[in-house]
Amino acid sequence: MRVLVVGTVPPPGGKGAKELADVVAKRIEDGDEVEILSPDPRSAAHHTANLESLMLPLRLALLSSRFDALELRIETRLPFASEVHRALRAVTLFSLGVCFGMYSEVTLRLDSPIPLPGGVGGRATKDMWRRATRIIVANQEDYLRVLFAPGVTEERVEIVQPVVVEARPVEYSWPSPTEPDIRVRVLRSVRSRAEAERRANSARVDLGAKGIGPLSSTAFSSAVHVAPSVRSVVHALISRIVREVSSR
Repeated sequence: MRVLVVGTVPPPGGKGAKELADVVAKRIEDGDEVEILSPDPRSAAHHTANLESLMLPLRLALLSSRFDALELRIETRLPFASEVHRALRAVTLFSLGVCFGMYSEVTLRLDSPIPLPGGVGGRATKDMWRRATRIIVANQEDYLRVLFAPGVTEERVEIVQPVVVEARPVEYSWPSPTEPDIRVRVLRSVRSRAEAERRANSARVDLGAKGIGPLSSTAFSSAVHVAPSVRSVVHALISRIVREVSSR
């Protein structure tokens, strides 16, 4: 099955992005052909684009002929920012319902609390909920909220507990002065830090930075939003090609 997965995936996005990446991995293990469309250009995705409001149903409609199934994560700023005009919200949700009819299978994955300004109800949402094959929520409270939405039937709503993703610990502490082989240990720590910073700087250049330097600790934070830019993507591509050619 050809599957389009829409949502933020790592390295940005935090825990929710890691959970969506796990969904992608399981789809691939099951033999599906998967492509990812992310609203964040820092994501390791096949495609990135502005997916706010009407841009989301437009993209889904354009891509529908290439895919059988759709996995859509409703998250912060996808498809709505914190404040959106009521009329624009209604048109966007109605358009999503139309687009869902272009796919043979649609799975909606809802972040918690469900990031739909104005709630999950309203006539504009009826086709969206009705045409969703599966609706995935994170807890009982969200489950009950969705059941009151128009067009929702109980058998299509599932509670899936968030995946616990354990981060690999990175040890950067300096050795104690009393430890044996302190010189070797210090050199090893310096080299490890230098290698980590080189990787971070390389990533910054790939993403269009004009210079290199310490990478902000918030660069891949789920709270940071970066709008897609064609210019930055083209710059990153050219920079990567130049480095590849010069290294040969």
